[in-house]
Amino acid sequence: MATSKEFTEDVLDAFGARNVRVRPMFGEYGIYCEDKFVGVICDNTLFLKATEPGESFVPSLDKASPYPGAKEHLVIPVEKFSDAEWMHELLDLTWAALPVPKPKKKP
Repeated sequence: MATSKEFTEDVLDAFGARNVRVRPMFGEYGIYCEDKFVGVICDNTLFLKATEPGESFVPSLDKASPYPGAKEHLVIPVEKFSDAEWMHELLDLTWAALPVPKPKKKP
């Protein structure tokens, strides 16, 4: 099942005014925050990369692979989308724990 446009809009709304964008990727969507890849949306489910600070903040969240062969990510329940403070805190912790993307080489 493919992710609906409405669900991606719900995810963006949940992150509010943060510098978050979604980008089509392999038939689903990648989530970027200030050019760091922080998660994916697959089958109308939000997955954020599992980081030590993020997992410490929400130890009870389920983890799953968004697609076969992927590392496990935190599965964000839709019920949490309306809790802006919670969503922002988890995004900030995840973002801070991820490395800065390597610059792309020019051909």
